[in-house]
Amino acid sequence: MATVEPDSAVPGGSGTRRYRSPLRRMQAAQTRAVVLEAATRLFAERGWAGTGVRDIARAAEVSVETVYATFGSKADLLKAALEVAIVGDDAQVPLADRPVYTAIGTGRTTGDRIESGARLIATINERTHRLAVAIRQGATTDTTLAAVAADLEGQRRRAVADVADLIVGRHADPGQVDELWVQAHDQVYALLVDECGWSRLRYESWLIDRIEEILDRPV
Repeated sequence: MATVEPDSAVPGGSGTRRYRSPLRRMQAAQTRAVVLEAATRLFAERGWAGTGVRDIARAAEVSVETVYATFGSKADLLKAALEVAIVGDDAQVPLADRPVYTAIGTGRTTGDRIESGARLIATINERTHRLAVAIRQGATTDTTLAAVAADLEGQRRRAVADVADLIVGRHADPGQVDELWVQAHDQVYALLVDECGWSRLRYESWLIDRIEEILDRPV
């Protein structure tokens, strides 16, 4: 049930009543989720240039004005779609606080930790690699996406370093981090899965082998 609050409780209020409805907030959240789903699918299928806000609005069955009111711009919408794809949902919980991430550091053996790390990387790449392509396309003409693309690479490198640290239980060698960053990149995933036709499980197994090889090598 909507709660009712006298407007006179607010300085300058007219004395009329205003309504704060949990239902309205729920509807806004549902609209956001529907638009994000449509945007994620279209950006992944068509890229940056091939996807218009009107296309997203039509797919989400909302008005163009609703899309802009919810996200601000096409670039901000793509950024939001990527952020959701990285963690898998729209909950305000950082990746580092999620069980799939903390499992890397709690594995009983190095092999267990490597498998958890490879599984997380494969999952994220599977969800984000086509959106990352759209961002790189848009970054050539849109300043917001140029900043997002640069920040994405910075985040990716830091995440790879953190995963390596969790696996070995210390700060990984910078050279090892360099190699892991390249091997775990979404573009490598795209080449092997989209271009070569590998399954997600084959890629994950390959990545496990690469991580073991890199981290076992004397530095």
